[in-house]
Amino acid sequence: MIKEAIGTGNTVDEARAAAMLELGLTDFDDFSVEVMQTPTKKILGLFGGNPAKVKISIEVADPKPEKKPNNKNNKKHDKKVVKNENKKPVEKKEEVKEVKVEKKEEADLPLNETNLYGETVEYIKSIVLGLGMTECNIKEMSNEEEIYFELDCGDDYGIIIGKRGETLDAIQYLARMMANKGNQSYKRVSINVGNYRAKREETLKILARKTAIKAVRQGRNISLEPMNPYERRIIHTAVQEIEGATSHSIGSDLDRRVVITPVEGAKNHSRGRNGGYNRGGRREKKETYKPEVSPDRAPKSDIDGSALYGKVEIPSKITD
Repeated sequence: MIKEAIGTGNTVDEARAAAMLELGLTDFDDFSVEVMQTPTKKILGLFGGNPAKVKISIEVADPKPEKKPNNKNNKKHDKKVVKNENKKPVEKKEEVKEVKVEKKEEADLPLNETNLYGETVEYIKSIVLGLGMTECNIKEMSNEEEIYFELDCGDDYGIIIGKRGETLDAIQYLARMMANKGNQSYKRVSINVGNYRAKREETLKILARKTAIKAVRQGRNISLEPMNPYERRIIHTAVQEIEGATSHSIGSDLDRRVVITPVEGAKNHSRGRNGGYNRGGRREKKETYKPEVSPDRAPKSDIDGSALYGKVEIPSKITD
């Protein structure tokens, strides 16, 4: 059985993401993409214009129909009376046929060195040289589903990666738009420099494991920094390896991030006087205010010339 979904959006990428969301797919699933309509701009920003349309198809197994129990035979069987109890039932030999199902393991298609996307290569090179690099050699590899560009720009390539790979991700996005421009079949595009992708993946796995252990030990939710979908997927996969921890994503767009939580839920802590947490959830007693009194200062009643109990007025005449 083949499932299909059509997504629309301002760009081909947005339409593809909408169709994938409707079918609940990720980039790791095996599906086919067909660009039905490319976006066109409005005339003078007011008239005409069409959004992009992308159709995604995926083949799924047909659900097996459930067999309904035959209630009629059961009712008839209940009404029958067994006459001969000593009669041994006849054992029927059931022939069991072994059916061997051969599973085909779907391996990733190998990437072969090609020279089909020269326009995209020159576009990437112009961006890199515009960032201040003096040289950049690009190796192109591709298959039926993916295009891979390996950049060799010398030893000082930090400006190409940017903070947490943000610049490299932006270049990859622009290259994907250029490579798929005017093509009916959509292909994934990956750009790497200095083996950054593998190093970043290993760093994220270590971060996910340490944070998951900390969340389980302290019994509280821990939120990570915003990440792109690829990095969030690495975090979710690594958290599954830690017993007692789970993860989910919150937020939207550029602020979407991963929250790692204990499976049993976060513990209910009560805040103490100084904003911290008390053990057992009990409140600390507030200390009563006691003003400081100097020992050298004499009490007011001991000052010379002062009355013991304050001013007392005596009436002039006392009547019996």
